[in-house]
Amino acid sequence: MCYITIMRPGRTRTTSFSLDDATLKNLKALAARRHRGNVSALLAEFAAREAKFLAAERLFEKYGIPPLNDEAVERIEAEWRGEAAPKKKRRRAA
Repeated sequence: MCYITIMRPGRTRTTSFSLDDATLKNLKALAARRHRGNVSALLAEFAAREAKFLAAERLFEKYGIPPLNDEAVERIEAEWRGEAAPKKKRRRAA
């Protein structure tokens, strides 16, 4: 296990996470791409996004909207990746 200490300037607190080497390597690579290597900023981004997801889930529950099934999630993720949705087969008129 590797330990990572999260420190950011300003009114923040320091904490530690126990991560395996692969996860730490991936976090650092993502941070390099998105936050100039700042792992703390990346984790803060993840936390903010999860809070928004939680708020959306609560809204859906409040109005009786069922959760997404695996097929719907896959369609959304494909759209995020810029992939075209598979075309529906149409029957030809006889």
